Amino acid sequence: MTHEDTTHEPHAGAEPVMEMLSEHIPLSLIMDMVSPDGPRSEELLVAEGLPDEEWWKQG
Repeated sequence: MTHEDTTHEPHAGAEPVMEMLSEHIPLSLIMDMVSPDGPRSEELLVAEGLPDEEWWKQG
C-alpha cells in the first residue's frame, strides 16, 4: 500500500479494503496490516475469546 494524496477523492482508499473484506479477510487482520503498532489481533483474541460460531469453517 502507498500513501497517496486522496483529498479530492475522500473514499478512494475504501475500495481496496472493501475488496479484502469481500474475500473474507478479517477486519482485525486488515487493521494489523495498516496499524502495526497495535492493538494486535492476537491480544484482542485473548481478551475477547473465540466467537460462538466458527465463521472460518464455511461449508
